Amino acid sequence: MTIGAPGAGRFILLLLPALAVQIPSTTRAAGDPAPSERAEITVVAAAPCAPRLREVIADQLADVTTEVVWTCRDRLDPEDQFRQTLPGGSALRVWIDLRMGAEARLTLERADRFVVRRIALTNGLDELGREQIGQIVRFAALAVRGEGETLTRTEARAAVADWPGPPRAPGETAVRSEAAVRTPRSAIDIGAIWSVAAFSREIPLVHELALGAAVGRAGSPVSGWLEAGYRLPARYDAQPIGVELSAAALRVGVAAGPRGTGFVSFGVSAGIGVERISFEPLAAAASVDPAPADTFWSASARLALFIAFRLTARLSVGARLAGDFVAADVHYDLRDAGGVPHRVLSPFRLAPGLGLGLSWRL
Repeated sequence: MTIGAPGAGRFILLLLPALAVQIPSTTRAAGDPAPSERAEITVVAAAPCAPRLREVIADQLADVTTEVVWTCRDRLDPEDQFRQTLPGGSALRVWIDLRMGAEARLTLERADRFVVRRIALTNGLDELGREQIGQIVRFAALAVRGEGETLTRTEARAAVADWPGPPRAPGETAVRSEAAVRTPRSAIDIGAIWSVAAFSREIPLVHELALGAAVGRAGSPVSGWLEAGYRLPARYDAQPIGVELSAAALRVGVAAGPRGTGFVSFGVSAGIGVERISFEPLAAAASVDPAPADTFWSASARLALFIAFRLTARLSVGARLAGDFVAADVHYDLRDAGGVPHRVLSPFRLAPGLGLGLSWRL
């Protein structure tokens, strides 16, 4: 419910500065109730807590209550206005929220009878605004003490809930921003990986160094990963010719798996990649005419099982067991004088490997 000054009262307020007439507000009408024992008024505003407004309200309530107790706050818990009072409590409780600037918000309660009001302040908390708030506080106090129309606790709570919230204070924004930094929505891990993998009968093992990154939502078991690696040069010295091989690789994929206790995590990953393979024939006999060094591209797919141990909040160490499947049948041949090819080296189409790595969470 909304209670305001009558039209005639507003007209008199507007005339007060021009007429220089002071109308005392302490005169009690014959039908007004006798003063109550106590009024508890909370003003929500920045320092110095609107002292001139408090003077106006105290003057307006001089014949309505025998004691006024003031409380000043810089913020308001909305539930404070609707907490149940002790049985038989008759104190008048008033909350005046001035944080909006362009309006004042009033909640007034006595014995479970409520008045709530939004009061527009055209020129802020000037003399006219203070007088307007003071008179509305007075009329609302008389309403909850007499036969005036008021709201129940439920009705008042619902009315206040529809009001737009006050602007955030700078300190509140800073706290929210700081919390957002501490709890990012995305988790990014970067790291270095060393791996060894089976390659061929002629070159049993090859080594690779790689840099990797994984990105996922914080707390989610699914993440995407990217890895760039370099396979170290490996030589096969044979008669009458050998070969030296190296490769650069780029792979992308996804990883998924249940989380452990926080110290350990494990799961499975899958991805695809391309390799730029460099080879150089190594002639061991003068009768052999080696081909020039060259490069070519090859595609592959990877499936891996991994486990990681989180040493600190950011640092982890992990291991993986991977299997790489090469899409093409790659082989290196020697052709005799008749043009008949003889295979010198044939990499495995499916190559298992073991990797170890360190990662750092950004």
